[in-house]
Amino acid sequence: MLLRKRLFAGAALAAPALFTSAAQAQQNGPITTADIIKRGKARIGVVTGAPPFGMVDPQGNAIGYDIDVSNLLAKYLGVPAEISSLTPPSRIPALESGKVDFLCATLGATPERARTVMFTMPYSAFRMMIMAKKDSQIAKLEDLVGKKVGVPRGTPQEQALVRKAPKGTQIVRFEDDATSAQALIVGQIDACGIPDTIGGEVAKTRPEAGLENKFLLFNQPNCMTVRKDQFELRQWLQNTIYFMKGNGELDELSTKWTGSPLPADLAVF
Repeated sequence: MLLRKRLFAGAALAAPALFTSAAQAQQNGPITTADIIKRGKARIGVVTGAPPFGMVDPQGNAIGYDIDVSNLLAKYLGVPAEISSLTPPSRIPALESGKVDFLCATLGATPERARTVMFTMPYSAFRMMIMAKKDSQIAKLEDLVGKKVGVPRGTPQEQALVRKAPKGTQIVRFEDDATSAQALIVGQIDACGIPDTIGGEVAKTRPEAGLENKFLLFNQPNCMTVRKDQFELRQWLQNTIYFMKGNGELDELSTKWTGSPLPADLAVF
């Protein structure tokens, strides 16, 4: 009898853990478009430290190209968008934990990232530049020797600098492009790797800093991102991105926020 009581008590204690594990498994399982529609909202992750793709207005609202694209995608699903503001390092963890359904967050597809998540065709692009003070003598990669160059950690520009920068370049890592640019403004670093649109926005809003884009580091298409088990959601995003490219909606939003339509050679895959 005592043994039976102990077994019953053990089972009772284990039950909450089993229910919790089951709930977590259900929460983190594959999300489909039907799940999003049934829930009544699309949870989309964006980066708000990357103007004009994502930023915060004086009222504290997330605005920018990625936010407008996110709202347009939610409209096609027939539900409102619930926008989550993320930093570059927190994008994939937020996706994997189930905090967001997918990412519309200036994420470039790399072989390393593709081992963890799935990417759509590109929905935006930017030219990755090295930005520095106007009076700086930095004009090419070789000029980075002995210089401190800032990049957001875990980004393609960080990988490009590690691969391309000459020996003697000091790579300084930050949370996002805005923080990297601010470090350049105050003289903490000598240059930074930054998208041309974001660098241009920083130079325009902080003219007293005397910043300019110096040279091209590489071109980066940006993709939407889903977990590796979300095949149906990825396919819907693929089709919808293709549709929005064809009807001109993405060009309109790109012109609104960057001053020009999407690059004509933006890859489709």
